[in-house]
Amino acid sequence: MSTLEFYDSHAHEIAPRYEETDFSALTDRIRDDIPPGSHILEVGSGSGRDGAAFLSKGFRFTAVDGSRAMIREAEERHPELRGRITHHVLPAPLPFADGSFDAAVSFAVLMHLAQSDAAECVADIARVIRSRGFFAYSVNTRRDGLDGAGRDAAGRFFTTLPAAQWESLHQAACFETIWRRETDDIVNRDGIRWVTFLARKTS
Repeated sequence: MSTLEFYDSHAHEIAPRYEETDFSALTDRIRDDIPPGSHILEVGSGSGRDGAAFLSKGFRFTAVDGSRAMIREAEERHPELRGRITHHVLPAPLPFADGSFDAAVSFAVLMHLAQSDAAECVADIARVIRSRGFFAYSVNTRRDGLDGAGRDAAGRFFTTLPAAQWESLHQAACFETIWRRETDDIVNRDGIRWVTFLARKTS
């Protein structure tokens, strides 16, 4: 089973877990750093939890997601997101013009791409963000139990890199780090570590 097949097949089980997970400590900090009223692109809308929160705080919001089933879950749980989420499978180039957004966010998504594809995706995110715009994202720095091909028991693919390597990846795409935070798993799963970055486009 591929990563997208997993999310399409299990969206109805996954979405409630996402909704119940309290990620607000980080998203509130990100929202505080992004100018009010900014147009935010979310790369990987998931259950719609974070997109709905951005809208409720007065941000403009657009999203993409590779799983049609997850998009349905997001729109059913958060009707205000209907028409704002486009089906799009990474790492294909984003379907938006250069400089379309003030900021982008991507939580627990880029780690599902091979390292080279993640680098291309971050560069494309930089393309669609205006000069001096913001990019916030979270990824794994550790995930135990992966097989030799980087897949977990459910067939999902993961790239795990030290925080410094993730940072080098976004710096290569002309983002400068504003802050980073490394944490254990928010739902207390053993053997999983995360890093979250807020970065700004340098040109």
